[in-house]
Amino acid sequence: MGELVEKQFPAKALLTGLRAIGYNFSTAVADIIDNSVSAQANTVRVYSDPLAATPFFCILDNGNGMSFAELNNAMLPGSDRTGKEDCELELGRFGLGLKSASLSQCREFIVASKKYGKINAMSFDLDEIENSNKLVLSVLDKNEIAELPYIDELREYDSGTLVVWEKFDKIESSSKSFEDSFRSAVAEAKKHVEFVFHRFYDDLEIYFNNKRIERRDPFLLGSFGRQQTGRTTRISIGESIITVTPYTLPFANTLTSEEKALLGNPKSIYDEQGFYIYRNKRLISWGNWMRMGIRSELNKLARIQVDIPSSLDEVWTLDVKKSSARIPDIIKNQIKAAVEDSVIRSRRTTRFPGVKEQMPEVQVWDRVNLHEGQIKYQINREMPAIVALNNALGESEKELLEIVLSQIESYLPKYRINNDNMDALTIVNSGEDVEDERLISEIEAIIAFFDSETRKSVFENIFMAENYQRLLPRKEEIKRRIFGNDN
Repeated sequence: MGELVEKQFPAKALLTGLRAIGYNFSTAVADIIDNSVSAQANTVRVYSDPLAATPFFCILDNGNGMSFAELNNAMLPGSDRTGKEDCELELGRFGLGLKSASLSQCREFIVASKKYGKINAMSFDLDEIENSNKLVLSVLDKNEIAELPYIDELREYDSGTLVVWEKFDKIESSSKSFEDSFRSAVAEAKKHVEFVFHRFYDDLEIYFNNKRIERRDPFLLGSFGRQQTGRTTRISIGESIITVTPYTLPFANTLTSEEKALLGNPKSIYDEQGFYIYRNKRLISWGNWMRMGIRSELNKLARIQVDIPSSLDEVWTLDVKKSSARIPDIIKNQIKAAVEDSVIRSRRTTRFPGVKEQMPEVQVWDRVNLHEGQIKYQINREMPAIVALNNALGESEKELLEIVLSQIESYLPKYRINNDNMDALTIVNSGEDVEDERLISEIEAIIAFFDSETRKSVFENIFMAENYQRLLPRKEEIKRRIFGNDN
């Protein structure tokens, strides 16, 4: 091998390329917040002002902060990540995120960080770098630090970091109104951050201009009885584990306003179907089937949660922006099983036009398979009215109730029902004809049979029952009617 020659990168060309990696404003903001999570912050505050003398966007956290040596390293493109272990809090990847994300949106960014009671700050200014064609950074003095937006809030923290973006050349060059475009970009970033960090909501408070972001739940895990959760699959690649869990949402027409809000009020549930890929609980990619070719109206309720550890970044070809990934060929067949589970459930829920779109968890009649070729219809003893009545009866009365229910089941007029159907007669034994007010009165009566400690939990579950499910959109109204405003 011949002589080795050390070459210096031309800073101007290198940073021009770094700015063009492909971030948008929202993905860039999420990348900065990744650093806050890695620094073990429990509060992140985002501030912005397009009308300030120097318009700015800044992100402040109360994480571990950085000493001057650590800050100096962090400001270097491709910073040294030696000692950064893979763990649930470590969301970094290449040591490029702070620089590439910031420079993709502005020509100057400043990082001020507090550790051991001292604040240090450095500025990365493309104008200065391009003039010299060298990677030169500025260390801010005390007076310059004092002029930074929201620096006083950083002083109040024991430790933390403030990232400030200025000189928004891309927004300025592409918009008719800088203020309108800037505010729109910040609003979109807030929505994006709500999804990307939704699994951190209970441990990390994120605020945009002093307003906490909304809680999001793309799987509606709290919608008991209507949302369906499949079996979790664990897939091993070397010493790393990928977990895959299929979900099926309730039918779109049954969603409450609260559930729609948890989904982010999407224009169409159809657009949100598919894989939800998480890296260390951070949402990477969602709302697509990753070239599996199964997007359809029948599959619109299907969601597949895939959790990957950071140790498998290369296998998933995760990019610098941490906003896209590709399913490795070696596990495609194993993932297909989870996909089929969710897709089958989605199709059952949506495909049959003559049948209720979403089967309730608590039906009036249960269909029980006995021996081969034999089935039995029996009244569901878990119906709210029957449970309430059982609670109110003594032992002898309970036995009498069971006799009555068993006789009704035993003398089901199946042949006459079949004959009437064959004669095209309309059987009007239908809950659809019962007025809402009567159903609400029934709910009030049922609730009254339970003690005060369990009434609210009974109320929450009663809408799973077939005969009350149509009242679900009025749930909050009925709740106020029964329990009053203080519920």
